Amino acid sequence: MLTLLALSLAMSSGPTAYACGDDQVREVRITPDGPVEVWRWTARDARDLPAEYRTRLMAHIDECKPVDRNRAILVTASTGGAVLIDRASGRVLFRARVPMAHSADLLPGGRIAIALSISTEGDRLQLYDRRHSEQVVQDLPLPSGHGTVWDAKRHRLFALSHDLIQSFRLTGQGRTSQLVETARWTLPGRRDGHDLSPGEDGRYYVTTDDGAWRFDPENGSFVPYAPLNPALRVKSISATADRVAWVQAEEKWWANGFTVMTPDGRDRRRIALDGIHLYKVRWIR
Repeated sequence: MLTLLALSLAMSSGPTAYACGDDQVREVRITPDGPVEVWRWTARDARDLPAEYRTRLMAHIDECKPVDRNRAILVTASTGGAVLIDRASGRVLFRARVPMAHSADLLPGGRIAIALSISTEGDRLQLYDRRHSEQVVQDLPLPSGHGTVWDAKRHRLFALSHDLIQSFRLTGQGRTSQLVETARWTLPGRRDGHDLSPGEDGRYYVTTDDGAWRFDPENGSFVPYAPLNPALRVKSISATADRVAWVQAEEKWWANGFTVMTPDGRDRRRIALDGIHLYKVRWIR
């Protein structure tokens, strides 16, 4: 178990995370003296995006997930857009118009799964091929879609909706790919699933309307995550073996910073960020 000194020493090596909100994705290194921004992508400055994306579709970013061995970042926005960004150059590799997009992940063979939340054209899970922007490969119902995580060890996509976590296997290749449901589990408490992220032990962190949970796909169990339970309006949890970062809404749907702690909830450290309505934080592993 980490002590405060051990946590400070671990942070001195510069663990980094992506923090997102508004039209920004920031790469932030955590140091003993505070957060240090080392990289930023801003939608309005992305000249390789059409004007509609720069000014409207990517205005409220709600996910910034490192993918492809940290070489790229999948970004979604509730204002209707999703992009895949090359980290080295900042170049946009893929884009899609996705109403109320809340989460995405990269699947084998260059497939991209995106969860769409409540909207007349949302409430669904969409599958894309990264080589073909704005062309939907498959469309499945996912009421209040809020989470997508590809589990490489289990060869499954896990998707979070208002009431459920669903498991899908991927069949076919390229534009013939299809997601086929293999299992589903009902969320605990008041449900209303909000965030789904992997843990180091094969279980998942899940946030709902009234709590934070550890979900085990092997037996379908949901165990309250004691350090945060009961916790309301937790927008994201991201974990490594020795640290957990989480964002809890402070002003309506956004926060002024995030908290870092050990997995058992000790040694909490507040990380404040200026000039951003923060929504999610994801560790770069």
